[in-house]
Amino acid sequence: MAKRLILAFTLTFGLLLLVFASVGPYGTVEAKTKISEPKIGLLDLTELKKVVPHFIALEQRAKANRRVLEEFTAQVLAEHQQQIRALSPEEYGRSRELAIATQSRIDQKRQELEESFRREEEAVLKELEAVVAHVAKKKKFDCILLKGGLQVGGEDVTEKVIKTWDKWGLTFWQRVKIFFGGKDPRPDPLAGASFSQEQ
Repeated sequence: MAKRLILAFTLTFGLLLLVFASVGPYGTVEAKTKISEPKIGLLDLTELKKVVPHFIALEQRAKANRRVLEEFTAQVLAEHQQQIRALSPEEYGRSRELAIATQSRIDQKRQELEESFRREEEAVLKELEAVVAHVAKKKKFDCILLKGGLQVGGEDVTEKVIKTWDKWGLTFWQRVKIFFGGKDPRPDPLAGASFSQEQ
């Protein structure tokens, strides 16, 4: 019985020693393979909206749309008041119909302005997405996150995106021409920012 106990103890101790010897100094088998950390870029969207002409033009467009809607609303309400004053006492029942028609005109104008703004904003965001994808590919980032809140690590790529977007869509020869003092051939997004009120 004592011989069996000593044999079992020796075999157990030998197996444990063999397991620890195969694992080595790392403590686990998995620790031998080194996992590379992802390369992350950070983008400050707030800074981008302050500097990039496309976003500045969008902000100016939004202000112009609000002004156009306020003026249109004032005009439609003035017309509505004239229509109400022109009603005879027998026609006061029509005042509700006139109010509904007036409100629908204002809502339709608001919807038109919002739709045109949404299309412009969508085009700018699509271009931003293409520029960010280009920067991510060029700098070999695994992903680019929006800056904000608490971050540990990551490289700020806001300036790189702004510089890349500034040259976005230009051919090599157009860049050479601009470099030697020529005018940018693309339409200036801020030139149309003093939007007319024809809408």
